[in-house]
Amino acid sequence: MPGTYTVCGSSMPKSLFKKGHSGYWAGKSRPSPSEETRKKRSESMKKYLLNNEHKGIFKKGQECKSTPFYKGMIPWNYSGKTPESKRIRNSKEYQLWRKAIFERDDYTCVWCGVRGCYLEADHIKSFSLFPELRFAIDNGRTLCRECHKKTDNYGWKARWGKK
Repeated sequence: MPGTYTVCGSSMPKSLFKKGHSGYWAGKSRPSPSEETRKKRSESMKKYLLNNEHKGIFKKGQECKSTPFYKGMIPWNYSGKTPESKRIRNSKEYQLWRKAIFERDDYTCVWCGVRGCYLEADHIKSFSLFPELRFAIDNGRTLCRECHKKTDNYGWKARWGKK
């Protein structure tokens, strides 16, 4: 029998398992629970999630397909809408605009002339402030990442006016 050790003044038995021991079910197939057991667990979980502690976190009766543990619930902050800028940047039209910019500039940074590195298609007039110029070929240029960071409209600089 293993010995004991003291934690916070109380005596605790040392573990019966040794390093490398994989447990009772190692190499065996665990029996699946019966249909009755699964129904009981499901009802118990529904009662647990819908009690007063969880009313502020989840909305009753809405679907959530991504997390099996909270199936049937949606987090309170989920809007279900993809932001407009993300939809535009993932669109086929935007991908064609980028490709046209890269091909026009021969996959070369227009500021430093470097090739063979990670290139970015930069909007000369900001993507967010000039929505009518988002897909204009003459509003784009090919820049390497380092040169792009030096522009006035990189990231949030265009919105906040920081340089």
